[in-house]
Amino acid sequence: MGKSIKEISQRVSEFCKARGWKHSSPTGLLTATYIELGELAEHYQWQKKFSKFSEKEKKEVAYEFVDVLWYLFRLAEKSGIDIEEAFNEKIPKLEKKFPIGSNPKKQHELYRKNGKNKLYD
Repeated sequence: MGKSIKEISQRVSEFCKARGWKHSSPTGLLTATYIELGELAEHYQWQKKFSKFSEKEKKEVAYEFVDVLWYLFRLAEKSGIDIEEAFNEKIPKLEKKFPIGSNPKKQHELYRKNGKNKLYD
C-alpha cells in the first residue's frame, strides 16, 4: 500500500536528520528545487507525447520527480507547513473554483475578476 503525504514527508525528514542535514536554508532548498525541476524539464523538452519514454527513461524521469518532491518536502518542513494538511484544505477550495462541468478558462477569469482571495474565505 502507498504511503501518505505525511508519511513520505516524515521519511524525508528522518533521512536528513540521521545524516545531520539540518542547516539547509529556505533559499538553498528553493534553489535546489529549481535545479531539480530543470533536470526534470530536460526530459520533456523535446518530447511530443508522454508515451515515448523507454522504460529506462521513465525510471530516470520518476527519479527526477522524486528529487523535486524531496526538496519541496524539506522546504515545507523548514517553513513549518504540513503539506498533507494544506493539500486536504486546498482541494475543496479548488473544487469551488473549478466546479465539475465548468469551463476552466471562464472560471479562472471569474476568479481573477472577483478577487482571488475569495477562494480562501
